Amino acid sequence: MRINWNNEKENYLLKLRKDKYTWEDTYKMMSKEFGGNFTLESCRNKYRSLRDSGVINIKPKDEPKPYKEEIKMLQDGSHTSDKLIELSEEEMKDKDAVLLAHGYSPDEWELTSSQSSMWNHFNKEMDSPRIMYASKIKAKPKTDGFNLDELLETIKNIEPINIEIPKYKIKHKQLLEISLFDQHFGINNYEDYKETQSKVSELITSRVWEQIVITVGSDMLHHDSFTNTTVSGTEIEHVDMVQAWEDARMFYQPLIDRALLNSNDVKVVYICGNHDQSMSWSFSKMLEAMYPQATFDVELQERKVHTFENIFIGYAHGDKRPKQIPSLFPAEFPKEWAGAKTRELHLGHYHHQIDSVKDQFGMTTRTLSTGGKTDSWHQDMGFVGAHKRFMVFEYTTDELVGIHYV
Repeated sequence: MRINWNNEKENYLLKLRKDKYTWEDTYKMMSKEFGGNFTLESCRNKYRSLRDSGVINIKPKDEPKPYKEEIKMLQDGSHTSDKLIELSEEEMKDKDAVLLAHGYSPDEWELTSSQSSMWNHFNKEMDSPRIMYASKIKAKPKTDGFNLDELLETIKNIEPINIEIPKYKIKHKQLLEISLFDQHFGINNYEDYKETQSKVSELITSRVWEQIVITVGSDMLHHDSFTNTTVSGTEIEHVDMVQAWEDARMFYQPLIDRALLNSNDVKVVYICGNHDQSMSWSFSKMLEAMYPQATFDVELQERKVHTFENIFIGYAHGDKRPKQIPSLFPAEFPKEWAGAKTRELHLGHYHHQIDSVKDQFGMTTRTLSTGGKTDSWHQDMGFVGAHKRFMVFEYTTDELVGIHYV
């Protein structure tokens, strides 16, 4: 395709040659600046033509077109920054270096996304060449007053709770599953759940269990930070997260105490939620330090399974790939799946039971209801009027024998 040369293009060509760019670099930069199909030969021929014609009224531009830098402050408190930065290729892989180049302190800001492309090959004012990049980033403030490393260090120093664990001889083994999804402490407080706690306690002490499994997480807390945001950074209702944490502790600690005294085995399973992934995981780590007598699964997995004799119980919060979730469990946990007679899948997220119960392909899928208040998102989505209750499940070694609404 023929190139339509004009004064601006000729000026830029002369500027590049004056700055001693190679012909290969010259034609690439001409293409980047103006688009089109510039080639090494087309640029060289044009330059010779200008030189041979004795043109003297063409003055090279002083500088290439400047890069347009831009900073935006978003509603959720995060920033986007688009600017030209000078870093080496290795430094571009360092999140802290990229943040500093954009003017953000790594101690106060967290890099959430980064996109870059080479702009110029080097800055001639530097003694050694440094690559320049057109860099676009998104950064969010680090949570005020909350440092995960400090929290984990504090958890290490927690004194374990000393409970004398009896060992029972049980003729007919049974499992009690306490899966209280979507509690949203912060929107709800300890007083809201005292009756639920009392009912669960009664179930725990109603008999001696071979095993009690308790789930923690799955939006147990309303926020994932002290800046009123979820895992994705979405800002939602402002709540007191310090009080929410304390309310959750007052709710769960007595239940675990009673479970240890009324069961041969207690297991606590952390479930990832879309509101509280980090905060509830930290809460689970605190419980793990408090109760060395219990077994804990605090792995950061989206889908988990718990087995008891011939019982298979799958867990997921339910917000990711909800239609595919039932088919993922046999593929991810084939050994546990094959060894079970009764298979249950327990999900949350929607705050109400969906389509009652789905019993397909050898597994019963239940989307569990919650006893929590309706927050603004679920109000806006029309998830209102559902029964406010949690569900606790009772099993023998082979089958589900009871569902208790608490």
